Amino acid sequence: MSFWNNTKKTVAKAGSGLRGVGGASGGALSASDPEFNEQEQRFRNLERRAMRLLQETKDYRGSISGMTTAQRALATNLTAFLLDVQRPQDYQAAYRQATTHIDQTSQPQFDEVYVKTVLEPMAQYCGFLPEFNKAIKKRKGLHDDLDKARRALAKEQAKAAEDPMAVERAEMDVQYAESAYNTLNSALIREIPKLINSR
Repeated sequence: MSFWNNTKKTVAKAGSGLRGVGGASGGALSASDPEFNEQEQRFRNLERRAMRLLQETKDYRGSISGMTTAQRALATNLTAFLLDVQRPQDYQAAYRQATTHIDQTSQPQFDEVYVKTVLEPMAQYCGFLPEFNKAIKKRKGLHDDLDKARRALAKEQAKAAEDPMAVERAEMDVQYAESAYNTLNSALIREIPKLINSR
């Protein structure tokens, strides 16, 4: 899934925030972004299902291992239980031999194939989900930075006569914040469908 390398680079380049600007009033960027909201909802649904499936794959592996171990123990205990009252029968020996073979040979072979073809790919896929969560959280921070920068700009514009350079600096902060936010927002809108479709 090398496509995610591009998104990680985009996230890293998006910036870590603005220098301390702030203000109490001004036009805030609307948090309503239908395109992103739709993709985030799709991601949350995928995340919930993927993590549940990963847990089920782990549980299944444990169940198979537990079942074969229990079968072997049952065969051993049956033989010991009947030994005092009757001569061991061929079918008892065959059952014990079969459960031993399953536990010592078949189950480890199955486990090796299962881990490589089911468990590891599922764990690798789910390993990408925290990166997307970090990016979504960072998007929220950049959104807050942009709101903050816009409020600071409005404040400086209200007293522009006192310091024209302050308005220019505030405008640059807004441009930087918009660029960082839009870059990451677009990357998430673009990359979330790729993650979903790469299953």
